[in-house]
Amino acid sequence: MKLAARERKERIQAEYKRLMLEAAERVICRHGYQAATMDEIAREAEFSKATLYKYFKNKGEIFLEIILKYVEEIRSELIAISQSKLEPEEKLKKIIYTVINIQSKKENIDRLILQDKSLHDFLHRIFISIKEDKQDYLQAQKYFSAKKEEVFGVACKIISEGMEKGRFVQTSPALIVKYVRAMIEGLVYSRFWEEKRPSAQQETDQMFKLLMEGIATKPLLKGEAK
Repeated sequence: MKLAARERKERIQAEYKRLMLEAAERVICRHGYQAATMDEIAREAEFSKATLYKYFKNKGEIFLEIILKYVEEIRSELIAISQSKLEPEEKLKKIIYTVINIQSKKENIDRLILQDKSLHDFLHRIFISIKEDKQDYLQAQKYFSAKKEEVFGVACKIISEGMEKGRFVQTSPALIVKYVRAMIEGLVYSRFWEEKRPSAQQETDQMFKLLMEGIATKPLLKGEAK
C-alpha cells in the first residue's frame, strides 16, 4: 500500500511539474524572459504561487528545466534510432528528421533564445561562461554537457557504422556530425523568416539528398581544393 501511494504521489508531482513547465514556456514566449514573472507562470498553470515555489525556486531554474527536457527528448530519440535495425543511411535520415521536427515544435523557444538578449545572456552565463557557483546551476551544467556528449557520440557511432558498411566516405565521423549539426541549426533559424515553410519531412528529404549525393557534377581533380 505504501509503495502504491508513493508511486501515485510521484505521478501527480510529475504531472504538476509538466503543467508548470508548459505554462512557463507559454508565458516566457509571450512576454520574454525578463518580463515573465513567477506570479504569471503560477496563474497560467492554475496553481498557487506557493505550490509553484515548492517545485521551482525561480524562473531561471524553470527555464533550465525546459532546456534540459528539450535536450533529453532529442537524446532519447537518437538513442532509440541508434539501437534500431535500420541501415546506417536510414538512421542518419531519421536523425535529421527527428531533430528538425522537435526543433520545429520548439520554434518559439529557439526564436526567443536568438532574439531575447536577457535570456541569451542568462544561458551564456550558465552554459558558456561557467561562472555560476550555485549547486543547482553546476548540476545543470554537468547534465547538459553529459547529454550533449552522449548525443554527439551516438551520431558519430552511426556514421562510423555507415563507413564500415561502405555506405559513407571514409573520413572523420566527428567532422561529418559537426557539419550535419550546423546544417540543421542553420535551417531551423532560417525558417523564422520564411513565409512558406516545407514540412519537417520535406526539409529532411532535401537535406539528405544533398548530403548523400553532393552538389558537384564531377569529382575534384588532383590539385584542386579539397
